[in-house]
Amino acid sequence: MSILLTLLKIIAIILAVILGFLLLCLFHPVFYQINGKLEEEWKPLVKGSFWWLFRILRVEFQLAEGDLALNIRIFGFKINLAKEKSHEEPLGEEPDFSDREETELKEQEEQTIKEEPKEEQTTREESKEEQQTAVHKEKKKRKRKKKKEKSKKTKEKKEKTNIFQAVKRELSDEKNKLAVSHVWREVIYLFSHIKPKTAVGEINFSTGDPALTGQATGVLSLMPVFYRYKLHVYPDFAADKFYIQGYLTVKGHMALYHLVLILVRLFCDKNIRGLINKIRK
Repeated sequence: MSILLTLLKIIAIILAVILGFLLLCLFHPVFYQINGKLEEEWKPLVKGSFWWLFRILRVEFQLAEGDLALNIRIFGFKINLAKEKSHEEPLGEEPDFSDREETELKEQEEQTIKEEPKEEQTTREESKEEQQTAVHKEKKKRKRKKKKEKSKKTKEKKEKTNIFQAVKRELSDEKNKLAVSHVWREVIYLFSHIKPKTAVGEINFSTGDPALTGQATGVLSLMPVFYRYKLHVYPDFAADKFYIQGYLTVKGHMALYHLVLILVRLFCDKNIRGLINKIRK
């Protein structure tokens, strides 16, 4: 009896640990911080990181001049996921034989034929015919290729039009409208939890025209994002050219149970399930 109780205690402890870990995963928020900087040369630099479970899992990225660097850290161990750029040069197109080039080629061949013996003239004429035949075949090949590409583009355009009409027809259905409305509400709910909790930034700009710069400043000052967060706008009325420069830092977090709750609500909606089944078919 004591052995059975011991086993039950061990099982209960294991289940409690698993349940506690699941609750920790669900309710421990995922934090993020994103820093952006824009210089006058229009070369933005964006750096950011996401971390979860007391920084056990951390994702870092950096975007600079079109190059993306991505790293994952698990228990401090770094995994590089940066995608290397391909340095392969594009293959050039095959040369096109124009009428002028063909005429020059004929003149050169005729001049060479006059200076050569009769036996070599016969060989040269045969070579000339073979070359002309090859050029003719190449032209036909290119024409067939262009015709094929044109028909392919026309077919793709028709398919896109049919898809657009099908989507429009499905969205006009009352049940599908309710499904789309529910999805939109869940997206707003998700954004309300994932939006930045704090934001600090500064923008220096000029339109090159003092009057237009003043109007732009007035419009920006009315936007809620500027007076809700610590974002400052400094217009430059003296500059005679257009420019924007500044920096922005945003921080926020969201618990995963919000995402799980959204997925459960979407799955329980019969209108959404019906729409998914239609898309699969």
